[in-house]
Amino acid sequence: MSLTTRSLPLSEILQEGLREKDGAAFAASSPHAAALPVLLDALGIRLAENDVADALPHFSDTFGITELRNMLLALGYTSQRLRWKPKDIDPRLFPCLFEPAGGGLWVLLEEKDDVIGYYDAMTDTLQETALDQTVRGTAYIFTALENNPASVEQKNFTSWGKSLLNRFLKTGLYLIAITFLIDIIALTVPLSIMFIYDTVIAGRSLDTLGYLIAGIMIVFSVDFGLRKLRAKTLGYIAGRMDYLIGVETFAKLLRLPPLFTERSSVVAQLMRLKQFDGIRDFITGHAAGALLELPFFFLGTLVIFIIAGPLAWVPIMASFVYMIMYYFASTYLTEAQQRHGMLKSQKQSMMIQTIEGLSEIKNSGGKDAWCERLRKACAYSAAAGYRDTFLMAAFTSLGQLISSLSILSIIVWGAFMVMEGGLTSGGLIAVMAISWRLLTPLQTFCLSIPQASQVKKSLSHIDKLMKLSEEHNSKHTGRFLSDVRGEICMRRVAFRYTAEDDPAVLGVSLKIEAGELVAITGPSGSGKSTLLKLIAGMYQPQAGFIMLDGIDVRQIDPVELRRHIAYVPQNVKMFHGTLAQNLRLNHNLASDRDLEKALDLAGIFGEVKKLPAGLDTRIGDNLTHQFPPGFIHGLALARALVRPARILLLDEPAASLDMRTDHIFMRNLKRMRGRYTIVMVTHRPSHIKLADRAIYLNEGNIRFMGAPDKVVAHLMEQLT
Repeated sequence: MSLTTRSLPLSEILQEGLREKDGAAFAASSPHAAALPVLLDALGIRLAENDVADALPHFSDTFGITELRNMLLALGYTSQRLRWKPKDIDPRLFPCLFEPAGGGLWVLLEEKDDVIGYYDAMTDTLQETALDQTVRGTAYIFTALENNPASVEQKNFTSWGKSLLNRFLKTGLYLIAITFLIDIIALTVPLSIMFIYDTVIAGRSLDTLGYLIAGIMIVFSVDFGLRKLRAKTLGYIAGRMDYLIGVETFAKLLRLPPLFTERSSVVAQLMRLKQFDGIRDFITGHAAGALLELPFFFLGTLVIFIIAGPLAWVPIMASFVYMIMYYFASTYLTEAQQRHGMLKSQKQSMMIQTIEGLSEIKNSGGKDAWCERLRKACAYSAAAGYRDTFLMAAFTSLGQLISSLSILSIIVWGAFMVMEGGLTSGGLIAVMAISWRLLTPLQTFCLSIPQASQVKKSLSHIDKLMKLSEEHNSKHTGRFLSDVRGEICMRRVAFRYTAEDDPAVLGVSLKIEAGELVAITGPSGSGKSTLLKLIAGMYQPQAGFIMLDGIDVRQIDPVELRRHIAYVPQNVKMFHGTLAQNLRLNHNLASDRDLEKALDLAGIFGEVKKLPAGLDTRIGDNLTHQFPPGFIHGLALARALVRPARILLLDEPAASLDMRTDHIFMRNLKRMRGRYTIVMVTHRPSHIKLADRAIYLNEGNIRFMGAPDKVVAHLMEQLT
């Protein structure tokens, strides 16, 4: 009986097609899905590889060109979109995708005797077409990252932030061109006012006024269109940057060794990632617009000089005053905003801790003390926020005062020039309008200095993150394992978390035979969990070595190593999704039958079978608490057993089990004995006695090793 009861989304249909090697599932899903197996085969990527399954879109009901390109990128192939005719494409770029302008989807495969062979994804057939055909369309060329000059440059970059900005260089130049046209149009309004005062009114030419107003309305329409286009372009850049930064930073975190992320709290990591939002806010806010408007200062000053001569010195002097204001704003405002941001983060961190530990705070009777700590954190944050707001208001008022005094100076000086005949009334009004237009972006830019400083700081943090060493830099590095027996050998292994900490593991030498069940016990903090993580390749020993079937694990790709090791951590986490999706996290190509076998071996097949939706039952988030701890532990064990591994690592497997589920676990452990090499961390004597051999670990070193009964006796002596 199958435990799945509902129709699957498209993403899982494709996963099923991979597991069953069923090309019809792809052909029936969408044209791009139909083209995928042909394209992968032409690129030399085996369809049944786990990497292909990992790259497929998750929780998606569509599979179009965007999903296909993202999938190929995850597999190590960058893509380029070009408008071409098939006959113009160099055959050395085959295979590639081609979308004819009239509709359809082709995979161009080869050229022979002026004939292109291609796969038609719409009809699921192989076709041929002559090179002299005139079909136009869009081609998508795929290049392996290792052979892509841009990717080589990316690996040797000195600043990831600069490389990100360089990607938008052409778009930035496009924005500058749009802004330049907007600035040119902006000059037409004051110049039109000058013309009305000096020519139309003086000559009483009403016909000219009508034509002038019509022209101004046309100019306003063009200005509106250009401003709308600039806003859309800025929104595109901001959205694209937000996407790239979010995807790349999270992908980088996933590629880092676990030691880099485990030592930081979830709150600290979320706060660190949240500060990257400032880059998007800077681009979509007034600051980016003011930065684009700055070149207008030189153009506007030149126009004022042509109209009114010496009056151009007023905005020039105002710009120098703004530069002085910029210096103080960059010093005081930046400091105030950084302090406010730090205290605000501390307050938010305390609030999150309060929500997470609400029950513990109440049960411990520490409600009043915790409220006092929270009150102080809120007070410090509010005081820093007050200083930040006050300084911002003060500098804003100062900037407005500078603008007002500049305009007043122009009015007074210009009035004398008008009375002396050196300037017309219309010219004075035009100069005033242009000066307002010049000074506004200067004021906005000066007040955006703290925000710009935060953006610079965020880019610096991204650079530091991107420069951290990854677990593996390529899918083609490190040795791959074909047949694992499960023999583990450790020689004088040592590891410490930081230079200031005592060693968590010190001089451990141990050999575990294939198929052996070894129990590890000892006091809390003795290095038991650390030892399991060293075996799993999550940590690298700082001294000594670990060998798997005679191969040093440092020679094995870490991801490949973990595919042969099933690990059940002490603290189990279920993710948002179905039971099937959670179970397949360890092995995407596992069939429903594989899941059922793992559930049976974990002892919870009957319980899952009783659920109305079976394997499609939703779990994760708050839904996890609706299930008993024993059931969740059984799911974690089944998730580990789904992986085709010969080594099973169990960290305190009985920590959350009641008597009944513990009895089921012990029964299942006996069934697994001999099938896997099992290393189990436990404190329960009943579990230790099931082992072939037991180890007592203390202060990171093996203090006693031998028969389980003797180790249990030694453990009892230490406890008493």
